[in-house]
Amino acid sequence: MTGDSSQQKVYSVSEITRSIKRTLEGRSEFNNLWVRGEIFNLTMHSSGHIYFSLRDDDAVISAVFFRHANRSLDFKLKEGMNVLALGSITVYEKRGGYQINVSLLRQEGIGDLQRRIELLKQKLMKEGMFDPGRKRPIPFFPQRLGVATSPTGAAVRDIIKVALRRYPNIEIVIAPAIVQGDEAPVSIARAIEELNRPEYRIDCIITGRGGGSFEDLMPFNEEIVVRAFYNSRVPIISAVGHQVDHPLCDDAADLAAPTPSAAAELAVPVKKDLAGEVDYLMIRTNNAVSSLIRGLSVRIEGVLGRRIFRDPFEIVNRKEQMLADTVNQMLSGVKGRVSYNKNRFLLIPDIRMIIRNLINIKKHSFVMVLKAMEQLSPMAVLQRGYAVPLDEIDAVIRSVGDTEVGRLIRLLIQDGTLRCIVNSIHPGGDRGKKKDA
Repeated sequence: MTGDSSQQKVYSVSEITRSIKRTLEGRSEFNNLWVRGEIFNLTMHSSGHIYFSLRDDDAVISAVFFRHANRSLDFKLKEGMNVLALGSITVYEKRGGYQINVSLLRQEGIGDLQRRIELLKQKLMKEGMFDPGRKRPIPFFPQRLGVATSPTGAAVRDIIKVALRRYPNIEIVIAPAIVQGDEAPVSIARAIEELNRPEYRIDCIITGRGGGSFEDLMPFNEEIVVRAFYNSRVPIISAVGHQVDHPLCDDAADLAAPTPSAAAELAVPVKKDLAGEVDYLMIRTNNAVSSLIRGLSVRIEGVLGRRIFRDPFEIVNRKEQMLADTVNQMLSGVKGRVSYNKNRFLLIPDIRMIIRNLINIKKHSFVMVLKAMEQLSPMAVLQRGYAVPLDEIDAVIRSVGDTEVGRLIRLLIQDGTLRCIVNSIHPGGDRGKKKDA
């Protein structure tokens, strides 16, 4: 032995473990760190806590994912799954071991896949592939249903079971497809195109699969599959079982269902409900027709009960009587009008005498007016030896101030005009007096 234990400090297990705990948990680089690893020893405890270990090729670390933190987990944990865990390193003193206390868990590679899906979504959205206005209604009563899915999976059994239960007479055509793995996208697209062939006379297509992990549902996010949904000439329903995120084929389909069973319920009507609806419509139709017939019968009986239909000649006789009365009224009116005007005409005196007297009166009045006009006419004044002086613009010279010596004037007399030059002007005081030149 290399020392005396009585002279050295002795630590208890708790002290050593507690010291290690303080050292690890006190260092910032061990808090909120990401750890990559593969899940094994997975335990889903009844309390809601999840216990597992993360390992790589060279080491293992224990992990705990408490219930309050794992409520946001959106995928199912499985043995062998590669994950990224966000958490802090802690020491569990009772076992003397360290572990990572997980606060967030992601599938490794999911982030890259989600980014690729988002980029594809933006691309197809710009092409109008997800436009709600282009979606077609699902046929109300499909005679033949097409199903594109795995022929051995639970989805096809659920669809057939629900469809035949709702309408036993429906025909179902199955196009086998691989719905998981690298070959799935091409296989699904081919199955959809096959069901679109005219000779199958498919009324509605259901394409999908049951639930699964994010990677399991990835084929339904591939561009070739989304375009197959969009290009389907037959109305198509997306039936991919999912709980949180929905694949892009849901947006390109005419209708999206959360599960294959729900898709069958949306596509296939219930036969009993249809029969009941038909019976109800038949009753309503019969009642409406019966009511219409009764109403028309009453109208016909009322028409036939009129006297005119019992004796058709009655209407002819009545119209003839009305016509005769109208003719008599017209003749009587015309005769009365003629007689009245004749009597008025006889009362008028001799028109020729009246017109002759009227002409004489008008002629005398005209002569009187003409004489008055002649007396007032300027020409009558001129005939008495007067003259009218006019200037160069034929304006009447009314005053000696309207002209001047040397000015050319015209004198308007009875039988013509005289052109004169003013030699002298004498104011009014000299009117009528002669003056030597």
